[in-house]
Amino acid sequence: MTVKTDAKSDSPGEYNVVGTRPVRHDGLDKVTGRAQYGADVQMPGLLHGKILRSPHAHARILSIDTSRAEAAPGVMAVATSRDFPIIREQAFDPSAEGSDRQMAENDLAHEKVLYKGHAVAAVAATSPHIAEEALGLIDVEYEVLPAVLDVQDAM
Repeated sequence: MTVKTDAKSDSPGEYNVVGTRPVRHDGLDKVTGRAQYGADVQMPGLLHGKILRSPHAHARILSIDTSRAEAAPGVMAVATSRDFPIIREQAFDPSAEGSDRQMAENDLAHEKVLYKGHAVAAVAATSPHIAEEALGLIDVEYEVLPAVLDVQDAM
């Protein structure tokens, strides 16, 4: 942010921030590695989450097997869309913008993935490395569908 000392003058050199070298009180801690960041905090019982994402732009989810990931040591929970009661209990209404079901299906894909990178499953584990390894233990079977990539295909 630039702040002028005199609002009436537009000439350079009238700024009291631009062109100065402010003192960075945390500079020494940052360059020496002593600074604490959010990723450095380890609280008792802290869990780390990772998301398994679809490699396909459009595909039907035929099956998801999370049993190997759930059995892995250090894995505390594995979630898929089937864990959301909203998915099971409500009929899909495409006209209901922002419905609970639509929001839940965007969070974790239910029957279809709608874009590359769509979240399919989530893992919570005692370390980020264990969570990452558990993602590799989840087996997802897809039926790849044609992706609509331009307006002509959409029509």
